[in-house]
Amino acid sequence: MPKPNATAVTEFLFEGFSSFGWQHRLVFFVVFLTLYLLTLSGNAIIVSIICMDRHLHTPMYFFLSMLSISETCYTVAIIPQMLSGLLSPHQPIAKQGCAAQLFFYLTFGINNCFLLMAMGYDRYVAICNPLRYSVIMGKEACVRFVSGSLGIGLGMATVQVTSTWNLSMKRENYTVVSEFFFQGFSSFHEHKLTLFAIFLTLYVLTLAGNVIIVTIISIDHHLHTPMYFFLSMLSTSETMYTLVIVPQMLSGLIVQSQSISLAGCATQMFFFITLAVNNCFLLTAMGYDRYVAICKPLRYTVIMNRRVCAQLVWGACSIGLLAAIIQISSVFSQPFCGKEVAHYFCDIRPVMKLSCVDTNLHDIINFIVSSLVILVPMGLVFISYILIISTILKIASSEGQKKAFATCASHLIVVIVHYGCASIAYLKPKSENTKDQDQLISVAYTIFTPLLNPVVYTLRNKEVKNALHRAISRKPPA
Repeated sequence: MPKPNATAVTEFLFEGFSSFGWQHRLVFFVVFLTLYLLTLSGNAIIVSIICMDRHLHTPMYFFLSMLSISETCYTVAIIPQMLSGLLSPHQPIAKQGCAAQLFFYLTFGINNCFLLMAMGYDRYVAICNPLRYSVIMGKEACVRFVSGSLGIGLGMATVQVTSTWNLSMKRENYTVVSEFFFQGFSSFHEHKLTLFAIFLTLYVLTLAGNVIIVTIISIDHHLHTPMYFFLSMLSTSETMYTLVIVPQMLSGLIVQSQSISLAGCATQMFFFITLAVNNCFLLTAMGYDRYVAICKPLRYTVIMNRRVCAQLVWGACSIGLLAAIIQISSVFSQPFCGKEVAHYFCDIRPVMKLSCVDTNLHDIINFIVSSLVILVPMGLVFISYILIISTILKIASSEGQKKAFATCASHLIVVIVHYGCASIAYLKPKSENTKDQDQLISVAYTIFTPLLNPVVYTLRNKEVKNALHRAISRKPPA
């Protein structure tokens, strides 16, 4: 890996209003300081009045107070620096300080945009659905809107700052890498044909199994329940997940030195991360569904209604997209010197090893994101099962206990294998395994785990087997 000569940049200088004379800068300082003080005092008055006056304790004024706080933070992040620059041109700022300022500027700027959208929705409900206003715009809904706005702001700021600050702050000469080559299973040269036959068979079985599950759930009204809705979404996601990786892997077993463009590699990694994270959180949603079904059976239909199910699926997909954006921004904002990916698809760690620059920051980001998207849903699932088991043990009849355990067994098997493989692959130290060991672990979660889903839910699940028998024995229309 080349070690180019470079001058490290540790701080920036603001040009500011340096093109204006000191007389104009003084006038600007007085005007901007006055406007800044008016802004701070105005927003402080709005927030104080809304807090003190109970007549203003409504969704509209709650959003207004949140907007005032956000606007205050937004101006505090920028204006003092600007005012200081008017008195002292070419003012320096440390690289870390610049990153922090950009982060808060983006967070509160985007937060303001979505708070204004929430206020618009509030006005729409108040005018177009006045009788349902208090139900739709309840406290929980308002808090969700505000949390969502801030969450989007933080997410977008993280992506933008990561992308910007991962660009090398040095004047360096690198050879531009426009494509990568997969090493694939080069160390298994004599067994490539055997591996191709095995993986192709498993791939076809996976596709067929997931298609059967989705089709059976769609046509059999007995399976139109939240649990099977989540299962159909998981099967769809698993199918797309394998389509992203396995055809490339099978092609690599036949073709020597297979290449992929930089854009193609980024696209493959994006869909791989999105769908993998989506699968993790869909399994969490299924765990929550089992918890409600067993621990709160009388309220099951109320809690797990269509809207909640759709929100859980949408939330899983959104988290997957956000995690993928953060990871792709982190990995592909750096220059690459190497071309040979020591893997059979564009996974995060093998691609990062080709970077020309130090990847410690990228490794930290990768570990944090991987930990959150694996450990958080895994923890939620296991909490659900602790509560489920404690409830099942309280059931008096052994038959009732057996039936309750049977409804969870299939999901629990899939959860243990899925999170186990993901944890081994992404939460272990970088240099713990060899290339061949890493590839075998990858085969487990790209080939065997997607196949496990249809196998477990068709062979162990009585309701799915009954639905299959009904579909097979159904007489065609005369």
